[in-house]
Amino acid sequence: MKSKYREVTDPSKRLSQKDTKRIRNVVLSIIVLSFSVLCLQLFNLQIVSGEKYRAMSENNYLRITPIPAPRGDIIDCKGNILATSRPTFTVFYWYLDEAKAEETLPRLSEILDMELEQIEKKVQQYAGRYYQPIPIAKDISPEIYIRIAEDAPNLPGVFIEPQPIRYYPQGSLMSTTLGYVGEISQSQLADAQWADYKIGDILGQEGLEAYYEKVLRGKDGGYQVEVDYRGRPTGSDLGPGTEPQPGKTVQLEIDCDLQRAVENALLEALEKSETAKSAAAVVLDVKTGGVKAIGSVPGFDGNMLISGISAQELDEKISSDEWRFANLAITGLYTPGSAFKVVTAVAALAEGKTTESEMFFDPGYHPMVPSLVCHRRGGHGYVNIVDALAVSCNTYFYEMGRRLGVDAIAKYGRVMGLGAKTGIDLFGENYGTLPTTEWKEKAYAEGRVAQPQFLLSEHMMAGMGQVFHLYTPIQMASVVQCIANDGVRMKPRLAAKILDSDYNVIEEIEPEISAVLDVGPDVLDTVREGMLKVTSDPRGTAYWVFYNVPFEVAGKTGTAQNPLGEDHAWFIGFAPFDEPEIALAVVVDQGGSGSTVAGPVAREIFESYMMLKYPPQVEVEVEPDQTREEH
Repeated sequence: MKSKYREVTDPSKRLSQKDTKRIRNVVLSIIVLSFSVLCLQLFNLQIVSGEKYRAMSENNYLRITPIPAPRGDIIDCKGNILATSRPTFTVFYWYLDEAKAEETLPRLSEILDMELEQIEKKVQQYAGRYYQPIPIAKDISPEIYIRIAEDAPNLPGVFIEPQPIRYYPQGSLMSTTLGYVGEISQSQLADAQWADYKIGDILGQEGLEAYYEKVLRGKDGGYQVEVDYRGRPTGSDLGPGTEPQPGKTVQLEIDCDLQRAVENALLEALEKSETAKSAAAVVLDVKTGGVKAIGSVPGFDGNMLISGISAQELDEKISSDEWRFANLAITGLYTPGSAFKVVTAVAALAEGKTTESEMFFDPGYHPMVPSLVCHRRGGHGYVNIVDALAVSCNTYFYEMGRRLGVDAIAKYGRVMGLGAKTGIDLFGENYGTLPTTEWKEKAYAEGRVAQPQFLLSEHMMAGMGQVFHLYTPIQMASVVQCIANDGVRMKPRLAAKILDSDYNVIEEIEPEISAVLDVGPDVLDTVREGMLKVTSDPRGTAYWVFYNVPFEVAGKTGTAQNPLGEDHAWFIGFAPFDEPEIALAVVVDQGGSGSTVAGPVAREIFESYMMLKYPPQVEVEVEPDQTREEH
């Protein structure tokens, strides 16, 4: 018996034919609409947005492997190359998988004679970037090239490619100024200024290489590499990619021949001295401030740093003082001693504390402070300011220090470039110390000096370049350049031009005035006369060093007391006297006497400059032409 409730609730019994047809049409419409939406979406994905999604797809399996760009050259004023890039062979490794790495890397370590841990560390740095070849060893020898080529079947993932690396054709010449390059460090990678660099990129680390990094650096090229879902290369060749763009070239004011003469003279001074530790010199163009030469010895061999040097060998070279990385010409701080007397002389004349005609009696000590003695026992007798400069009379400048005081001296020293960075285009330049009353109060508050005020004796000693004065050779060279250039101090600069990779001029770096010494012309004339007598008057402290030089030199010697060892030897000067062209400063760290140690270095530099600038004319005898008919 059928239930009546079931009959009532059965839909097939309740819906009419018309209702069933309507439902069927609705369902069919939904299906058609869904299919249409699907077709539209497919059209959008494949036609409208096809390129976009194709690129996104390719990004999942394509990676760009960089081709390093050659770094720009650094050249001297004559076009001689100081730093360039040369092609070498570099061993790369493409990480395939852990098993192959465990098999390959020990074998590669043996061939390269490298510690396995060192190679594994390089590989680990590229974790997550295995589409990028990992540089293992640069500038390999032909023997290693042959061994890797012969053993290639047993070295999966290892390959050799040519790659530019830095090369310094002049060896260690000018090394502390050129600086060096190296792979960017982890701390540098974290620095925002290197945001566009990546692991393995080469970065200027010191010197000109660092200062002009953005100029010298080229633009890397690249080629496409197909990778699997784990980011490992599949080996498919997808084309050559983009060619790298070489970096720009920096042309310097430096004269390579003069630079070599400067460094040879400094090294010779070190060899002759039993006490000297190092030496530095700066040669400036008087009119422009261009750096014609800048030496700091000992230096180092940048090529060894590029090709590879063990940590042990590097430590030995540094600990033995065979290598030094500091550029003492801009970082070395030395008491100037008597070389500073030219600054005191300018201040005394400009402030009206003395005149050219005033005679001061030197008994061999200062009457007010008898412990302050002259370097000549018994004194120099009556001297004026010109004679005092010539004979380097301590007592005279003690008196000028007493009359002026440290603040008046500092007023002129600051304009002449002391106590502040000169602005030379190098990082790491030192400020030096130009003592003032304000400076000493601050130094006392910091616990660096014993009293907050200057004692009378300290004012007096400041007048002759002792007590708290500390300056770099570049600063002292700027002082002389200012005096030689009628009081106009120029900003020292190494770079003269920026060139493209074909040596076409892109930019010329113009000379820049740093300061003007507001004194009468008679002030500088008097000081220059005293500096001339240093080398030309038989009583002058450098007379016997320069007595037979065929041109006039103005200079000032300095033998500066050094509480940490032997005296520092100084010479500052300019030449030729009538029409100054170059100004220089020479310091030999713990070298002793300025006249006997630094003076000969300065003479060698002046003579080298004049010989290069004005080479002697060689007369060539021309034999008569025997084939010509005589009439």
